[in-house]
Amino acid sequence: MKKNIPNLDILPYGKQKVERARGFKKLLIGVLPYHTLSPLKYELRMAFVRLQSFGQACAYKSRQDLLVNIGAGAHGQDGWINIDAYSSKNTHCIFDARKRLPFSDSTVKGIFCEHFFEHLDYTEEVPYFLFECHRVLRQGGVLRIIVPDAERYLTAYVRGGWEEFTRMRPLDENRQDFWFRHKYNTRMELINVIFRQGYDHKFAYDYETIAFLLGRYGFREVKKQTYGQSIMPELCIDQEERASESLYVEGSK
Repeated sequence: MKKNIPNLDILPYGKQKVERARGFKKLLIGVLPYHTLSPLKYELRMAFVRLQSFGQACAYKSRQDLLVNIGAGAHGQDGWINIDAYSSKNTHCIFDARKRLPFSDSTVKGIFCEHFFEHLDYTEEVPYFLFECHRVLRQGGVLRIIVPDAERYLTAYVRGGWEEFTRMRPLDENRQDFWFRHKYNTRMELINVIFRQGYDHKFAYDYETIAFLLGRYGFREVKKQTYGQSIMPELCIDQEERASESLYVEGSK
């Protein structure tokens, strides 16, 4: 492979990872490109998580009025059932929540889902996920979905320049991204990172699309919200630092 070819220092840093690979990993990348190997590695881990979590439903079988935080990561809340595929502080339930939830019908009071929904495949996983959310919610229960606001980002792109982007995202004067630790060379690079985030983000959402989905899978009183505003005040556990770029939508059962 040719040397001294400049890097594109932007997520997911594929060229750098390929060049740093050694041993078996280098051999494997020679057979499978890194951009296919990384998602495969993730899916193998998720298969292991599913095998390990077969008995999770039993733990919640007799419980009622649950508050559930899906994709909680490091932001798990006391008094909640915090679900994530990776272990972290306050994560009570290591579970692959993309197609199934470990709760009985009508036992959940509220579901909070912040910057997780965009990681679901739109046609393969979203239908199952929303069906499951509707199934486990009690009558009057609320699902709160928070995602990057695609309409806001696209509006900023159309307006031109970087000013609108810096209102939504922590960029310094050199267009260095505080969250991802790289510099954007063009505005379209930023759009692609937001909408794709390497291999992690599967779909970009506006309010119209989420409202359509919630209606399709049985939710009523779909409403666009803002940071810290909810039909059910207990669901206002939003991350303040993500408010500037986020879309907030709720649907009740």
